[in-house]
Amino acid sequence: MPFPRWVELAEAFLAGFAYDHHIATTLPQQRPRKLCATVRLIWSRTEVLGGETRMQRSRQAINVAVVLMGLQDTTVAAHRPGTEGAAVSVRIGSALLYVADAETASRFTGAWRSVATAAERHLPRQGNPARATPMPGVAEPAVMVDAAGSPPAFARLERPAGQASHARVVLGRIMFDVRDLAAFRTTALAFEEVEKLSANTFLPKPVQPAPKERAARTAGRFFVAPAKDSRRLRREAARSGSQVAPATSQAAKAIERGR
Repeated sequence: MPFPRWVELAEAFLAGFAYDHHIATTLPQQRPRKLCATVRLIWSRTEVLGGETRMQRSRQAINVAVVLMGLQDTTVAAHRPGTEGAAVSVRIGSALLYVADAETASRFTGAWRSVATAAERHLPRQGNPARATPMPGVAEPAVMVDAAGSPPAFARLERPAGQASHARVVLGRIMFDVRDLAAFRTTALAFEEVEKLSANTFLPKPVQPAPKERAARTAGRFFVAPAKDSRRLRREAARSGSQVAPATSQAAKAIERGR
């Protein structure tokens, strides 16, 4: 299958550079309602500085904005629970997120909770449909995100002058632009289910000892207590026995007098 036109332009632009490219597209035979395409273009430039050859590789940062309006179609599921590869997935329409640990699930859910009160008070019952209309000539895209290690997550309510309020919830590199109350409620409820499901999906983390206990263990490995002389131990045992013997005889005499 020939490369798309933009790849040909990229090749012409990068003439004289050393690069490699990988393009993966999914094209169904029927006219798709939604198209999910993964495109990756990696190129590098060779420079000679002071007789040394250096390779410079490009970097990309992709931030995704998802506009939510009306009741959202959501799905929450657990994958490989109780294993090291466990995950909880949440699908919000065409946006799919895989959460790889309980801390990330709590952080994402907490972002939705932090703006819940303001959303209930200020979000409109119905958003402007013009913000979610299909774009001619472009199939609806889909996005998939893997999240682990508690990435940044926050939310805030926007109240621009003369316009309807909307909520922005940022989870890592994906931002949900929530335009009405129905969209917020259904999506926030899905993330509440993510946190609830993560409690029984992920393996419990090993309990870390307290700092004092860790210091005592470390000291015990390097500093061994000196061993006591066996003859000294026998003398101490004989001395303690001689102190107990008189007390025992006195108790026996007291019992005889009582009789």
